[in-house]
Amino acid sequence: MAVTHSETQWVACDGTAMHAVRWLPDSETKMVICLIHGLGEHSGRYQEMSEYYASFGVEVVSFDLRGHGKSDGQRGHCHDFQQLIRDIDRFLNEASKIDLDKPHFIYGHSLGATLALKYTLAHPGEYKGVILSAPMLKPAFEPPKWKVMLGKKLQSLWPTLSLSNEVDINTLSRDKDVLRKNKEDPLTHDRISAKLGTQMLEAGEQLLKDASQVDFPMLMMHGDADELTCHKASTLFSECAGELCTLKIWEDFYHELHHEPQKEDVHNYCIDWMKRQL
Repeated sequence: MAVTHSETQWVACDGTAMHAVRWLPDSETKMVICLIHGLGEHSGRYQEMSEYYASFGVEVVSFDLRGHGKSDGQRGHCHDFQQLIRDIDRFLNEASKIDLDKPHFIYGHSLGATLALKYTLAHPGEYKGVILSAPMLKPAFEPPKWKVMLGKKLQSLWPTLSLSNEVDINTLSRDKDVLRKNKEDPLTHDRISAKLGTQMLEAGEQLLKDASQVDFPMLMMHGDADELTCHKASTLFSECAGELCTLKIWEDFYHELHHEPQKEDVHNYCIDWMKRQL
């Protein structure tokens, strides 16, 4: 099936210039996914995945978070976490131009999954379901306490201070070609500000406390070999969320489920889950 790919610009509530992409099936659209990418990357890294979905009649829309990809803003920084949530709301309801009467889902990966979860908890009933890929509820490693304390102080004293996120890209995927493309991609970066880093950790902690508030269909996926975000935290969240949350742990999978050698199994699992929600 042919797929139409387009790119556009839009403006956030505070005037920040933002970049958006769309993958549209040439046949009738059966459902729509609003995709939210992770830290240090951009929507263009999801082209292969989005084209696969589109071949099954699924329209995919996405945008580069502020400070990422082709969107404006200091790399890896935002004024506050709620600013990112407002960006999602404006994009979904105004800038994306999708037909909201059609079944639509929110899909987030890593930091994008954290944002997707916070957004959907605040906007229940506006979508058919949410898919979370390797959500950043808790790091897979224990950050040094001194660094966490320093980050908390700096978020008020020097919130824009930019540091390396210290992510080893070899932990993203077992696919060497994916790692090569990531290294050569001029739009990826390893920056994170004191403000965003601290608020990202705080958001994950709060979401674990709010798990019982889930009252909408949710698919939570994680690889058990993920060295960046904690799959055990996803399991805990799912247990607290109850029967509306479907948990799928992918054995031996790394962080980027959609870039693993068996990625089509992941895509098909998601498509089947979405069809069941219809």
